[in-house]
Amino acid sequence: MSKESQIEAPGLEREPENISPFSLARVFDAPRGVIIAWTIGISLAIAALDVWIDTNVSIGMLYLIPMLLVSFILNRGQIIFLGLVYSLLREHLAPFGWELESVARIGYAVIGFAGAGLFANEVVRSRRMALQYSRELQEQIQRRKEAEGQLRTLIESSPAAIITLDADGRVDLANQAAHELLVLPMGSLYGERIRKYLPVMADLLQANDGDLPYRTATNARGRRANGESFLACVWFATYPTRAGKRLAAIITDASDDLRDWQETSLQNLLRSTRVLVGSVSHEIRNVCAAIAVVHANLGRIPGVAQSEDYTALGTLAQGLARLATVELHSAGDQEVGTSNLETLLEEFRIVVEPTLDAEEIKFELDIPEGLPPVVGDHHGLLQVFLNLSRNSVRAMENAERRDLRVTARLHGPAVEVRFQDSGPGVKNPERLFQAFQQGADAVGLGLFVSRAIVRASEGELYHEPSETGCTMCVRLKPHLAPEPAGELQNTEITA
Repeated sequence: MSKESQIEAPGLEREPENISPFSLARVFDAPRGVIIAWTIGISLAIAALDVWIDTNVSIGMLYLIPMLLVSFILNRGQIIFLGLVYSLLREHLAPFGWELESVARIGYAVIGFAGAGLFANEVVRSRRMALQYSRELQEQIQRRKEAEGQLRTLIESSPAAIITLDADGRVDLANQAAHELLVLPMGSLYGERIRKYLPVMADLLQANDGDLPYRTATNARGRRANGESFLACVWFATYPTRAGKRLAAIITDASDDLRDWQETSLQNLLRSTRVLVGSVSHEIRNVCAAIAVVHANLGRIPGVAQSEDYTALGTLAQGLARLATVELHSAGDQEVGTSNLETLLEEFRIVVEPTLDAEEIKFELDIPEGLPPVVGDHHGLLQVFLNLSRNSVRAMENAERRDLRVTARLHGPAVEVRFQDSGPGVKNPERLFQAFQQGADAVGLGLFVSRAIVRASEGELYHEPSETGCTMCVRLKPHLAPEPAGELQNTEITA
């Protein structure tokens, strides 16, 4: 990780673990009572020695020893007072004490003793502060090392690729997942320019000329070292450092998700197309039947049967009839899966809530616990639910009260999902599921296709009469229901 975490406290040395018995550290760390006892003993010893020595030389300067010894446990006032005491004691025991120059000598002595004590006090206090700072700094460095170790473990164990770039767009950090994503040997990505693999990241780093950091996400095309392209989903953020701007990014390969989404969209498109083709084919067959009747009636008229136009009309009718019988592969031949209804309705809530909030519609979703899985395609049923909610939103466009309530209940052999809105209701419920209705939005196939999807899942979609608003019920078969599928079909209720 960072080299800074390996730097010790500058200018400070750790205290040695093995301290000599005569080291000053022993004195500084001694208890307060012991220091005071030693100070008094040394002071009395010096005073006795000064009395015992009968010479013209004063040894009063030796009082500096106890003064320095006790100064680091006293405050400034106490140090000055003790300096005055030692000055008076020195003058009293001196051979020429209490003369005319005594006041000056006492003043000088006070200055000397107190100054030495104050200096020693400041030295010791600075030493203690330096040691305390050194201990705190060492502790912070150790904590930083531990945090960097945890961060390194988190980055290396992440299944998503994590990359940081310097101001020149070179890789400063990359985990193992990043090397696997780009098909590179471990460690070979450091110092490489990211533009050859993910050009969008280099462009984003250069595009942000301001000093303010920003965070966003994007999807872009990436290229692996072996030349293979992939769809990259990138979450990134910039941040300033002393060395310049940096960019950190989390990258995942979204190619599989894109393929799954495209395949699901294609399946939904084919399912809807089969319904549309079936409906159009049905209408064409009705038209062909009418043309065939008219063609047969015209053939009874003398001379018309030999007409080329009559023959062409018959050929056209037969061609349209054959065309109408060519339909796409039936949806019923495909295997019907199962869906977790609770998960499905929660996804429906996530998709539809922003639209309902924008339309100021009160939304309520009632999902009891313990609902069994149902027979049906997950994405197809979600499309049905979204279509029903859009119909309710359009119906309540001019309504004074806008409420949409979705409930799911286990009712007998089936699971019923009801969509109840507070709109004006349905005038002609018997025409709800007819294709190509006059006055309908688009081509009028929303409910027609939705019911076909539900019936393909061995369920039923129908309208329930209600006093207010409109109630649509989606009846689905539980995955382990013992009843045959036929009992759940063709249960449409009409007003």
